[in-house]
Amino acid sequence: MKQIFLASTLFELVCLAAGIDGGDYDRPAAPALMGTDGFAPEDTPAPTERILLVSNNAVVMELSESFVDSPGAASLIARFDRVVNLNEALAPLHVHPSSWRPDHTDLPVVESYLRGRWGLDDTDEIELVIESPQVNPAIALGRVFSRATIRVHADGLMSFGPTRNQIPLTNGQRMSVLHYLPLVPGISPKLLREFGIVHRPLGVESFTGVVRELGEHSAEALEDELGGVLSAAPSSNRPWALVVGQYLSALGLITSEEETQLHIDMIESAAARGMEVVVFKPHPAAPPSQTGPLFEAAQRLGITLQLFDLPVMAEVIIDRLAPDLIVGGFSTALMTARQIYQVPALAVGTDLLLEAIAPYQNSNRIPLTIISEICDGSAPDKTDAHPQLGRLLAAVTYCMAPTLSHDLRDAATDFLTEVFGVSTGRGESADRFSRYFKRRRLTALALPGSTSKAFAPKRMIKRSGTLVIKAVARKQQRIMKRIQQR
Repeated sequence: MKQIFLASTLFELVCLAAGIDGGDYDRPAAPALMGTDGFAPEDTPAPTERILLVSNNAVVMELSESFVDSPGAASLIARFDRVVNLNEALAPLHVHPSSWRPDHTDLPVVESYLRGRWGLDDTDEIELVIESPQVNPAIALGRVFSRATIRVHADGLMSFGPTRNQIPLTNGQRMSVLHYLPLVPGISPKLLREFGIVHRPLGVESFTGVVRELGEHSAEALEDELGGVLSAAPSSNRPWALVVGQYLSALGLITSEEETQLHIDMIESAAARGMEVVVFKPHPAAPPSQTGPLFEAAQRLGITLQLFDLPVMAEVIIDRLAPDLIVGGFSTALMTARQIYQVPALAVGTDLLLEAIAPYQNSNRIPLTIISEICDGSAPDKTDAHPQLGRLLAAVTYCMAPTLSHDLRDAATDFLTEVFGVSTGRGESADRFSRYFKRRRLTALALPGSTSKAFAPKRMIKRSGTLVIKAVARKQQRIMKRIQQR
């Protein structure tokens, strides 16, 4: 068997390398729906070759560099037997990997083409290890290699939310294991739960070991870029913050002006917490942004601002240079900093972003909800408990994907009843939790907090179709009464 690992970011490559180091991919997996618990039989031969499939999914590919060229990436790539490039394979079709949707009738031809290009025999068994399974190119790869078993490696915090898009049944039935980084204490992923996929956390020590290895290869770049601005910090105890940007305007979620103002707000929030030096790191997939206003804001606040746009992971900076604070919107780096490296993390602009992301079932909603609740800038504590977070995520998950998460309706109804105080007036939790829900969405799902005055009792909507069945029964009763009265 040969394993093909799909990756489009350096973070994903780090997680794959951590999984390989931890032995997570040594034993082939088997479809979870077969009751295998994700494991293939013990006598199944071990994988004979590991192939890294690189994909550049950036919105503006011409302005982004491939993560394989990042400092230290070669060390991680050495864990694979060879590397192939999906963009190069799709170039003759003039199609972006995210837009790749081969016709059903073309699948055998495409498989033959890719096997030939990637040096795979027709008889080679394949195991796909994909990211973002609900979108292309992951869906397309599953369709093309229709006999391959499928694993999923999680893309940050999105694994804690539901499957947004419908996955072909033939893909879902072959899925086995979801490998994820345990960033949210006490919370299990909900991605692909409709297929019974087995959730297995990555070893944190394996992850930090890979980040440390990456940092050793990035040490010179970090020293050249940040050495001067941070060299005085240890001797004078000048506190500094790492601000991580995102590419929200490029995705059409907010305007470029709003994004610039959001970054200014992050710098101001860092200064308000006593930071004297701010290192601003744009998202690696983001197009060039307007930085002039950021330096103007730093000058106005009397702090030092350093722009860091080298292809180095935020986790590497955190691991090697230990900032006093990390600030961002809803980047996964905030949770890795807080949960793994015990660095205070502060989320800024979450109210704006909760309103901006659309539609409601946007996959970014769960990461944004988690970070908004947890990353308040406080000192991390490994014993931190967030008793309401699980209930909140269950309610948001149901509202995002009611069909796939129908078993969470009762939990969502109970939570929203408390939040919106349906029977007793406005609840005490409304100010805190109501921002995570949209009134129109609640109305469409007949949930507490909807704009409709009439609310169907929970017992009447436990099962799909109950209201319709009762309405038909009442109509039949009325007809029978009229017949008897004649």
